Amino acid sequence: MLHALQSELFRLKRRPQTWIMPILATGFIAAFYVVIYLVYQFGAVSEREGMRDSLKVSNIFENGMAIFGFFGGILIVIVASSLIGSEFSWNTLRPLVARARTRSSLLAAKWVVVVAYTVAMVILGIIGSMVIAAVGSMLVGNSMSFSADLLDFFAVGTLRWIMASLPYSVIAFAVALITRSNAAGIAIGIGLSFVEPLLFGLLGLLSDMFNTVADYGIAQNVNNLTSIALDGNSSTFGDPISTSQVWQSAGILAVYVAIFVAVTFVVFNRRDITSG
Repeated sequence: MLHALQSELFRLKRRPQTWIMPILATGFIAAFYVVIYLVYQFGAVSEREGMRDSLKVSNIFENGMAIFGFFGGILIVIVASSLIGSEFSWNTLRPLVARARTRSSLLAAKWVVVVAYTVAMVILGIIGSMVIAAVGSMLVGNSMSFSADLLDFFAVGTLRWIMASLPYSVIAFAVALITRSNAAGIAIGIGLSFVEPLLFGLLGLLSDMFNTVADYGIAQNVNNLTSIALDGNSSTFGDPISTSQVWQSAGILAVYVAIFVAVTFVVFNRRDITSG
């Protein structure tokens, strides 16, 4: 697997897409904070204090990362899907399988890259949000002090965002592999994040049973993990959900991830790739 992993990492680094996506994600976050700063400078006096608070580094999970959750999530899905979907469209899968010791080692290497890229994008999103928010805070005179509790808050928030981002990238990769289509992986990976909450929202109007079912879906548990904030101006967590619910949501998402990963190994090892 090590040889296959080295090959996958080398190819990932050589793709322009790999570097364009984090630049785009950071750009979207920067644009959001620029708008906040402009509203602070030129908006109504009644809005100034709220905009000033939005520029605080401690509030990045409510602001910068909220933007990352929308645009960054789409960009991660595109890359995750292309890691296997492009192999089919470029007809490069058969040479890869021929060079790999086993199909499982090749697929495992690709999964490591999917997870690593997702983690890297989330970390870059958080660092980018912190840096841009810090610049904005200096411009409006916000305090820049950091306590140990605040650093713990960022660490926990990072882990929760990584767990929340993995299901969609995993689904995009799995669908692209199963359907042999990069477009299908992107469409399902992106579409699911929009369709699922809308679907359960409508079904919930028919019966409360669907609200219970939604609690075990992907979107609701992703929302639970990303709903992280500080309690006012303090450095304590102000989550709308309990710690036990956070663990439950993480566990549910981990199950989804494990199922999709397992399915890809079954499909990939049984597939006849001589036909494409």
